[in-house]
Amino acid sequence: MNFPLVDVTPENGPFEVARRTHRVTKEEGLRLLEAGVVQLEPITLKMGDVMIRDVRGLHRGTPNHTDTPRPMAVIGYSRRWLLRPEVSIQIPREEWHKLSDRARHLLRFNPVVASLEDRSAAEVYQAYAY
Repeated sequence: MNFPLVDVTPENGPFEVARRTHRVTKEEGLRLLEAGVVQLEPITLKMGDVMIRDVRGLHRGTPNHTDTPRPMAVIGYSRRWLLRPEVSIQIPREEWHKLSDRARHLLRFNPVVASLEDRSAAEVYQAYAY
C-alpha cells in the first residue's frame, strides 16, 4: 500500500504501473510492454489516498520535476511463499535474541546477521529495476 503525504501530480513524479503484469514473469511483462500490449500508466493521487497494489506487477517511479519533495509512505506485506529478498530486514543476532516469540515469528523469513556493519552498502532492490 502506498500513502502519499502530498498530492501526487504529473509534475512531481507519479508512480507508474503496467496493469495485468502481476501474473507473468518479469521477462514476459517487459515483452508485453515492448509490444505495446500493456502500457505504463501514471497514478496521480491526492494526499490521504491509498493505493493498494500487487508488488509483482511491473512498476516504477518517475522523476520529480519540481523543487519540492514528494514523500510517500509504503507498507508492504508478503506471504511466506512470496520471498522478496530485495526488501528483507536484516536483524543483528544480538537483537534477535532480545525479541519476543511473536516478534521472532513475524520476522522469521528475514536474515539474521552477525552485525549490520557486515552488510553490503549496495541497495539490492536496484537489481529489480526495469
